[in-house]
Amino acid sequence: MKKLILAIAFVSATFVASAQEENSFEAKTIELINMTNGQQFDIILEPVINMVPEENKEAFKKELNAKMEGLYAQIATIYMESFTEEDVDKMLEFYHSPVGQKLVAETPNIMKKSMQVGQQLGMELQPLIQKYTK
Repeated sequence: MKKLILAIAFVSATFVASAQEENSFEAKTIELINMTNGQQFDIILEPVINMVPEENKEAFKKELNAKMEGLYAQIATIYMESFTEEDVDKMLEFYHSPVGQKLVAETPNIMKKSMQVGQQLGMELQPLIQKYTK
């Protein structure tokens, strides 16, 4: 009986330790996603937020943030299928470095300008697309 209790305790401790390691890996992965994609999501969602009347913005943002947390958790699962915890640690190390911080800080500006360039190209391609789709 003592052996059975010890075995159950060992398995339980192993499960708890594994879950804590997974949560740590997930937390680090979510931090990475937030650093690398969070600003991109903010830029994409900005027009939507601006459509919400001022008196509803705070409530909307609160619900939106809850949805985004769920999205980040789902994306973290995808990252964790492709990268090891060591990979994520190294990426975080880069993004916490001065050049990584500069990349994070400049990304919104780069994205906005890139979107403008893409929109311009889209307008320029319309005649070409129409020419070949008739």
